[in-house]
Amino acid sequence: MKFDEKLPQGVQDALNKGLLGRLPVTFQPFTRQHLRDWEFLFPRERQSVLRLLVYLSGLNGNELAARFREVVQLEEKMGVRQWQFSTDEQTIQNASLLARSGHYQEWRQAVQKIFDAADEHAGKDQDKGRRRLIVLVLPQRLPLERSQIWQRWQGVGRPIRLDLTLHGAAKSAADALIFGTPNVSDAPNGKGPLEMAARGPEASTADAWLVEVGQDLAKSALNQAAAGTSEPAAMLLSHERLAEFRDQFSHEINSIRKDLSDADGVYSRLRKMDVAPWCPAEVAARPVVREFLRTLYLSGNGALIFGNSFVEWCASEALRRARPSLLVAQFGVRSKPKPFTSVAVFENPDQINPLPAVEDLPGSAMDAQILAHYVWLAASRYDEYRSNTVCLCLAESLAEAYLVAPAEFALWRQAEPVSLSQLRQSLTDWLAEEVG
Repeated sequence: MKFDEKLPQGVQDALNKGLLGRLPVTFQPFTRQHLRDWEFLFPRERQSVLRLLVYLSGLNGNELAARFREVVQLEEKMGVRQWQFSTDEQTIQNASLLARSGHYQEWRQAVQKIFDAADEHAGKDQDKGRRRLIVLVLPQRLPLERSQIWQRWQGVGRPIRLDLTLHGAAKSAADALIFGTPNVSDAPNGKGPLEMAARGPEASTADAWLVEVGQDLAKSALNQAAAGTSEPAAMLLSHERLAEFRDQFSHEINSIRKDLSDADGVYSRLRKMDVAPWCPAEVAARPVVREFLRTLYLSGNGALIFGNSFVEWCASEALRRARPSLLVAQFGVRSKPKPFTSVAVFENPDQINPLPAVEDLPGSAMDAQILAHYVWLAASRYDEYRSNTVCLCLAESLAEAYLVAPAEFALWRQAEPVSLSQLRQSLTDWLAEEVG
């Protein structure tokens, strides 16, 4: 079976000789689906799959059996071969059957050992040494309490006072931080964090992500790209700009009856639908982003309805799947829940309830504070973000930010209040410098 011309010849030969058929039953859905969806994987995901296949293709029959012995034994204990288990793709029913088994955690640990062995075989991941930046934005409109806002961070960093005076046509402090201000030279060669994250011969747009409830950052990035006659150097995902995608998707999901087999049928149909007509231009032009959103919306996490949930889940999935050098996540304002609407089945309350939407500023502020911290916790799960990473949570209405950063980060030595231009320069310099 031939999946992709770009696979290493040794891997392709092993696949042609039936490598996939010799894998444990529970290992096959992941591997087959990733190979089939190769064009929709981010560079880091492709590297992970390649490391696994290179490692497995280099094992002889006895070595392969020994490597998977623990997984196979656990499959026998769980009775996997008596299940209606798809070996072709990862399904809701597969996930449900595995999760209900008393041996589920043992099985997960056994599977992780395989991936760890593949990583060890490939040698040290040089990507872990790259510098990274996470910017979490609590925008101006959110009412925040200075005495309470940073309590959830439990002292992992410290707050810094800022001077957020805007110059020129910048829409917000976050906009000026990422894109600079017109006619103000606040970064070398006019470059800022976005350009630094996207530099280098192996860089891709998956190295920088701008995720937001509104659409100001996306518009600024698109305007900047238009002025430079090039594509935006980042993944641009705006909850507002995806309104048609969300409405069409939620309508299809709500056709599910209350059983897993029907859910898998509907999800299978949604996986095959052409969603490009529902997307804004910056998403329609990038198949990998369309498929990222399709998977995100199928995961049932509130991202279809709530903008702040979308930002948190989108940022967390970007961290898990792409390991970007730069992630900017800007939260926003949601409406108060309407009575007699069922968010549990992903209904759009504005479509099924004629009452006008009412903004919930205090609720949105609470959501944003909690979810911003969740994004940092999500990043902390991965080795790549446990060192050489700066995390800045910007509270625009308080002219303050919470900073988690290594001791060598220059901003620790700046006198407060730190100006926007100084802050932007420090973040740009951080990404520009090579790790020794």
